[in-house]
Amino acid sequence: MAGAVKGSRQTRMVVVPYRPWLPVTLIVGFVCSVSLAALGGLYWGYYGASREHIEVGAENVLLSDALLQAQEQVAELRARLAMSGQDSLLDQRAEAEVQSTINSLRGRIRQLEQDVSFYRQAMAPESAAPGLVIENLRLEPAATPAAYRFRVFVRVTGAGDETVQGTFSLSLDGQLDGESKTYGLAELGPAAAQISSSLEFRYFQALEGEFQLPPGFMPEEVLIHAQSSQPERYSTERRFSWTVEEI
Repeated sequence: MAGAVKGSRQTRMVVVPYRPWLPVTLIVGFVCSVSLAALGGLYWGYYGASREHIEVGAENVLLSDALLQAQEQVAELRARLAMSGQDSLLDQRAEAEVQSTINSLRGRIRQLEQDVSFYRQAMAPESAAPGLVIENLRLEPAATPAAYRFRVFVRVTGAGDETVQGTFSLSLDGQLDGESKTYGLAELGPAAAQISSSLEFRYFQALEGEFQLPPGFMPEEVLIHAQSSQPERYSTERRFSWTVEEI
């Protein structure tokens, strides 16, 4: 080799292709695949209920496995990013995206576990006194400011196979300009005013929709009231504290 000193030790160099886009491509593909798996598991767990048996436990196992795989791949992605020579800002963004996916999976698993518990109670033989039960209120931010999506379950005990018919109502209690204020569902925006208030189900019914908070209103509690007209007259209500789940 020209310019080399005879007898000196030479270091061998290896040329590898420079692919700065590779870590980002791996992260995007990983986030998309895990998110689709989580949403698919939730969809199947919710709509797979049947009268005889509800097998949503399998979806819970799949999501748990996906979470474990995601945690393992976080370490792998970090190693690949370090080897690619990308700057620290890219490292931070990549880790934040993957961590966000893991947190989302954990939230989906919690939701699915709650659904499994609810479905089992709804489909199990009833030993409790006949009546209506309100459970599992969820509040999540909607796309527009001060708008929220809600979802709550109403189920019946001791009604057998008969169809339950009735109505429900939702109202918010809170503070407006330092004074107590209550808003009914019809007062919480155009979308909320169009939500049907009717109940009609055999085992349980999911009530869901979107509402808009009035300007300056600080909600504190959500009141759900349900009553049936047939096959028997039942009436129940339940208060939930205002707790919004981040998504």
